[in-house]
Amino acid sequence: MTSHYFSCVIKEPFSLVFEALSRAFGTTYSKEFRKAEQSHIGIVLGEHYFFRANSDAAILILLSESSPDKTEIEVISCAGGTGITSVSYSAHSAYVQDVRKFLKNSGFQTESEKEIPYFSNRLEG
Repeated sequence: MTSHYFSCVIKEPFSLVFEALSRAFGTTYSKEFRKAEQSHIGIVLGEHYFFRANSDAAILILLSESSPDKTEIEVISCAGGTGITSVSYSAHSAYVQDVRKFLKNSGFQTESEKEIPYFSNRLEG
């Protein structure tokens, strides 16, 4: 199974970003968490069928409130391949790009972007 990683900081309040991403990509699950006197965190989980790969791809979006007007997100998409060689035809990458396009088209400003195609290692820090 191949994966694709993307992270960024969005210059908007957590609730606005979480609601938008949850509606657009939370086809499986989404939930917001907050403990007393702590910042918000959220999780959005979705899946999408990619015809060219004849396979579903999954997406996980983790959100964290870094300040009242900034939200950090991490996006990880995974896709299984088809055929004897298990080719995913970059469905995992396309799903992450759908999130990036959605953020841009929705008017969200991003900063501190990081992207790892064919993500397979643990991140440090």
